[in-house]
Amino acid sequence: MALGLLSGCGGSDGSDPPVTPLPDPQAMFSWNTQQKVIGFSNSAALFPVQTMAHGSVTYPLPVASGGIQKQALQVTYQYGSNADGSAHTGNTVNDFMTHNQVTGLLVIKNGQIVLEKYAMGINAATLWDGKSVSKSVTSTLMGAAIKDGYIGSLNDPVDNYVPELKGSAYEGVSLRNMLHMSSGVAWNENELDPTADLPALLRCVDTVGDNVNCVLNLMKTRPHAIDPSTGLPAAPGAIFNYSTGEAFLSGLAIQRATGMSLASYMQKKIWQPFGMQSNGNWWTWNGVSFGAGGFNATLRDYGRFGLFVLNNGVLPDGTHVLPDNWITDATTWTANSALPGYADNGQYGYMWWFSPAYDDDLVGGTNQASPIFAEVGAPLQNTDNPAGAIPVQERAPVQGQPASVSDWTFAAIGIYGQMIAINQRENLVVVQWSVWDKPSPTCCNPADPEYAASDPYNEQSVYLNALLIALH
Repeated sequence: MALGLLSGCGGSDGSDPPVTPLPDPQAMFSWNTQQKVIGFSNSAALFPVQTMAHGSVTYPLPVASGGIQKQALQVTYQYGSNADGSAHTGNTVNDFMTHNQVTGLLVIKNGQIVLEKYAMGINAATLWDGKSVSKSVTSTLMGAAIKDGYIGSLNDPVDNYVPELKGSAYEGVSLRNMLHMSSGVAWNENELDPTADLPALLRCVDTVGDNVNCVLNLMKTRPHAIDPSTGLPAAPGAIFNYSTGEAFLSGLAIQRATGMSLASYMQKKIWQPFGMQSNGNWWTWNGVSFGAGGFNATLRDYGRFGLFVLNNGVLPDGTHVLPDNWITDATTWTANSALPGYADNGQYGYMWWFSPAYDDDLVGGTNQASPIFAEVGAPLQNTDNPAGAIPVQERAPVQGQPASVSDWTFAAIGIYGQMIAINQRENLVVVQWSVWDKPSPTCCNPADPEYAASDPYNEQSVYLNALLIALH
């Protein structure tokens, strides 16, 4: 744990700059807004990190013409209620940034920047902690490790690469089920409950010298989950249960297979070959990067990573870093939605999310968000769940709504409002950094025995759909 002070910007009278205390990493889930801004933008001062050095060539991100920039700036959408209960129409990008406490927002259309905005003292040079966006980066590196032959296939059991897991509930669990977070192993992700599994994991990585063994000892104690439909131990692949611990194990498997930290492997396979503009960094202890979080980069380099994924993992020189169809497979939704009637065709792939725009009053349905779907014509993209009489391509992502181009949007999501959203059909990448008051707006009740991800991140999705239509 590293605690200290940061220098401010200095007074106009030439006086010494003010100093701002770094927030306590162990109190991360109770940081106030300013502490989040400081903490999320100063990972290297709080945690040991390994640099991902940029190369000599930068992937260009030209700024688009004034016309399309104006279109992006003038996007409006309906969300929320007025004082009289009527729908709040005409929300602007500035409203979106205010509502979502956004510190950075980047929109890339057809490879060009159409919108780039910063707030709360953050700027284009800031390295920002993507939180669980890092999980999607880790899953992408799993694809690279398979392409390189370090990992045989996603059918391999995780204990082939992390033998310490033999004899635990994870023995025999496939890497595919790890990426789907459907291992059949119990895990409590409640960020605000100090007795839950996630805070215990973070205590390992923040305060213990032998971080890896501390986490492994924690993971080995996790019992089998119980399938509520049968009352029996859950079979791997049967139940989705979001687990930061499993993202750590997935990242550790990559590192054991490649003999490189995630930071080193990222630098070798993507960071330099694709042409990131700035150095990034990743939380790394004793040569092991934290596969579940701690990935830090500038806003534009997050956007470049989004473009790498949008282009199916193909480098500017035509090199394929990922196996054929990896991005399609990674964004094929196999996990049932956490909410009945929401994302009916599934919601989670290889640590990538599908979150459709939805009515912002799920219970009463009185405040219809508009548009719920971007009706510019497109079939539903990737799903193999649920199987049924209705052909998959005719199923809508939300009951009663037609399939549309918005169904192609998938996202890397991190707590407190971090996001890389990608729509391959519309050639669109959107990056968002935020400092929400809670890990997610409806999270968490520490009295709940288990954390259930119940927030659909509605306003993000409604704003994304408004962008899709305006820039189509």
